[in-house]
Amino acid sequence: MNQEEVEIPQSGNGESETQAEVVHHEGKKVLKPNVSKRLILSIAAVLLIGGAAGLWYWNEVSGVFNIQVTVNSNKGSEAKMDPAVSITPEPISITNEPAKPVLKPAYIQVNQVDSSKYENGEVDVYFSLFSDNEFSNSLDSASLTKDMFKVNGLPVSYVSQVNQIDTVSVDLVLDKSGSMMEPPNGFMNQSKMELVRNAAIQFLENVPHDAKGKFGLLTFSSFAPEVADIAFNSDRQHIASYLSTLESDNGRTALYDSLTKALYDTNLQMGPKYIIAFTDGIDSEDSDYGSSAQSVIDLSKQLGIPIYTIGFGDAFTDLQSISEETGGSYFSIHEEDNLQLELQTIYESVFQKYVKQYKLTYRPEQKVSPGEEFPISLQMDSPVYTAQTSTLEFTRKIEATSIEAMNGLFEYQVNYANAVNNLDFSLVSNNVSRDSDFYNNLKNRIEKDYVSLNNQGKPKIIDPLENYRTESIVKLADGSYKIEFFKLFPLELNQERVYEADLNTYTLEKDSYTGKWQVNSFGRSECSIYTNKSDPGSSCKNVNGTTKLYSQDPWARVY
Repeated sequence: MNQEEVEIPQSGNGESETQAEVVHHEGKKVLKPNVSKRLILSIAAVLLIGGAAGLWYWNEVSGVFNIQVTVNSNKGSEAKMDPAVSITPEPISITNEPAKPVLKPAYIQVNQVDSSKYENGEVDVYFSLFSDNEFSNSLDSASLTKDMFKVNGLPVSYVSQVNQIDTVSVDLVLDKSGSMMEPPNGFMNQSKMELVRNAAIQFLENVPHDAKGKFGLLTFSSFAPEVADIAFNSDRQHIASYLSTLESDNGRTALYDSLTKALYDTNLQMGPKYIIAFTDGIDSEDSDYGSSAQSVIDLSKQLGIPIYTIGFGDAFTDLQSISEETGGSYFSIHEEDNLQLELQTIYESVFQKYVKQYKLTYRPEQKVSPGEEFPISLQMDSPVYTAQTSTLEFTRKIEATSIEAMNGLFEYQVNYANAVNNLDFSLVSNNVSRDSDFYNNLKNRIEKDYVSLNNQGKPKIIDPLENYRTESIVKLADGSYKIEFFKLFPLELNQERVYEADLNTYTLEKDSYTGKWQVNSFGRSECSIYTNKSDPGSSCKNVNGTTKLYSQDPWARVY
């Protein structure tokens, strides 16, 4: 096919509008027009605008690129296309991953830490989740998994809701002292004792049938009982029946001794556990002979058992301190409140928190000895919520036999005071090793020396403790334990009320027949007499073979 140019008529301005070429097709000359420059530019502009619109749409949909379109034109005549499209990536990468959702804040409240299996590489943490930092709106979810949690930045080995796997053990501790015989205010005819027992009964009857709970009952007045009223069991009807006959015995208030007894009892239960104690606390004298507020706090931390306290009437600084430092809560019921309804509500809310809480297990990395503190920082990231605690400190639980020996010394202290004040050695005889010299010495002291003083009108009276704490406990080579402890107590000396501070050492051994830990020796290494808190102290004048003054502050940690 040959080609030749031909002339085309010009427009009025003398410019040819179109050039064409002649092509030979099937022996004929055929005129084929060329596309004008203007047409080419129009088509280019359409393509440019369409491409820019397409890139803009892609940018809006994907959010991956930032697209800039630049069109340059010469002033004189035709538009020329300089680099028309420049693409600036933000960033220069393409991903199909969806944007991460914004997680809602949640708040973790650690209720209890069980470190009894620390040596075996397991620590159980019981906790609740809330949507607010006041811990009032709980979050309940059965879809939490172990992959959502970390402790101290490390994965956990297990997570579950408590009501699916564990039984909650609750020790109810009730005041039945003399003041409980009175009505709560001038508008009520019922006594506080009647209202309190009704609240406890109603609480037990309202526990859901599918809730896994065991309950113990310990009532107290002048002395903590050697045996709880009702040992832990799941027969709520039996406990309610016992409570229906409970009356005040007109005694005093041995609150700290009773909390100590409750701690040792509750410690024998497995899984989640807590103590909840009610007292009106308005008796003229406390009657604690084997413990103090601080010793209760120390023991609670050593055992990992939280204590919830309920005070009726005026504020109780010691109750608040006990609850806050042991992981529990303090509740105050005022005289104008409905005592029965308020108490029942408190019982139910605390129990529900423990039933609905979660349990996780992790492997601790830090090596700590029994009685030493270890840190826990708990983090959660679920598909909806995120939460993080501060670094919390907990005490590694001491070994089981050490706990038993400490319990043996506590029982001795309480029963010794009871024996001396009643001039009856039999009240403490089961707490002393019969094969020891100490047994006969103590028997003679109570039955002879103290009886003689009483006949002279100078009775030996042991007053309740002002302060008490265990300083150390050491296991000896023969399996016995040496316990050093401090106590501060008031006494009458030369018709003046003074205070005696002692640092005593006892050794205890386990009776092979009864299984009880009994005292077999006693010594006193330091002793001071104080007239008041500002007194530096004076010698006890060679009491039990020592003239050394007490070397520490006897008033430290007194509430």
